[in-house]
Amino acid sequence: MTLRQTLEQQWQEGGPLATALRPLGALTGKVAQWRRRHIRGRAASIPTIVVGNLAVGGSGKTPLVAALARQLAAAGWRVAIISRGYGARPPHWPYRVQHDDSPQQAGDEPLLLAQEQGRTQAVYLCPDRHRAIAAAAMDGYNLVLLDDGFQHLALQPSLRLLVFSGPRPLGNGHCLPAGPLRECPDAMLHADALLMDAAAAIPERNGPPRFLFRIQPKDLVAVNDPTRTRSLDSLQGQHVTAVTGIARPQRFIASLEGLGAIPDPRFFPDHHPFCASDIAHLPRPLVMTAKDAVKCREFAQADDWTLRIEAELEPSFQPWLEQSLLPWRS
Repeated sequence: MTLRQTLEQQWQEGGPLATALRPLGALTGKVAQWRRRHIRGRAASIPTIVVGNLAVGGSGKTPLVAALARQLAAAGWRVAIISRGYGARPPHWPYRVQHDDSPQQAGDEPLLLAQEQGRTQAVYLCPDRHRAIAAAAMDGYNLVLLDDGFQHLALQPSLRLLVFSGPRPLGNGHCLPAGPLRECPDAMLHADALLMDAAAAIPERNGPPRFLFRIQPKDLVAVNDPTRTRSLDSLQGQHVTAVTGIARPQRFIASLEGLGAIPDPRFFPDHHPFCASDIAHLPRPLVMTAKDAVKCREFAQADDWTLRIEAELEPSFQPWLEQSLLPWRS
């Protein structure tokens, strides 16, 4: 186990390394609080919704952004998604992601969102969110979703949504590097709403409204040919090689087990830049996440599959969202 893996495990379960780093974690929390008090961002020219989290690592944020984009588009908004572009190397900033971009150029999550079967209207990349929003507005979009950005205080968004998932969404409750938190738990009071899965255990307190979501498996899609699909029933009792390069791979394994599969896990680091040799000699059939599949499409074999998932929000969230956006409808 690497030092990073050891530390991430202790963020959840405790241990001497995480304990020794608590003074640094306390400093991270103090700096984050100072930034919240003193940095006053400016609003964009069009309504902006931040979908973020307090902890590092996966929380189901990307499928939630895709689901929100679909909901808002159905309600009549022209929706663009803004991403910082972690790991991306576009030819210029800001950059609008094209469906046929390489993962190296666009980044895995932005490319996945852009390839969402045409349902996501546009994805723009830029570390300067204001420049990306201006580019989207120039192209005629009238609402933007920020994939992450709760800690990007240079922007004053219209709405802030915080995502929590899993039984310990705050880990050990400490800030980096002693724990997984980017800022102290009280920062959730700056959110307009909390989006939580059924397992998330967040102490009840006066604060933003809470809405449940769930991540629902839909089907299996061939990595090298998205027109080929298999039903989830086909996983019953089948041995599969489960390949992941995500922050919390245990959830993916649990999903496969819940569908009746018998997975053989092959874990890679988060955002791993897959190459053909990584998976060429693994036993088939092979199942991977959609985020990993966009990086493997060019060299995938016929029996390599993506577990396609979608986020579903509880019915009461839609009227709350529409009411919250009423000031910008005019």
